[in-house]
Amino acid sequence: SLGLICVLLLVFIILQHITITAERDLMKSYKNTVEEFNQNINSLQNNYTDLMNEKHQLQNNFSSLSQKNLELEARVASLSGELKKEAPKH
Repeated sequence: SLGLICVLLLVFIILQHITITAERDLMKSYKNTVEEFNQNINSLQNNYTDLMNEKHQLQNNFSSLSQKNLELEARVASLSGELKKEAPKH
């Protein structure tokens, strides 16, 4: 009877050990997965920041080119006006 109790306790302890070990391994796996997700999130945030910086740079370039275009159009209009004034003189 005492021997049976000891055997049952031993089996229970072994099963508990197996369960605890499996749970520990699962926790490690979850922890690694979370760390991987965090690294991916950081990488995506960095990519987003880079893309936003590039977008702002492109918007600034576009604004500069638009301004330059307006200046050139004004210059063309001015030169066209001067040519029209001088045309009758020739």
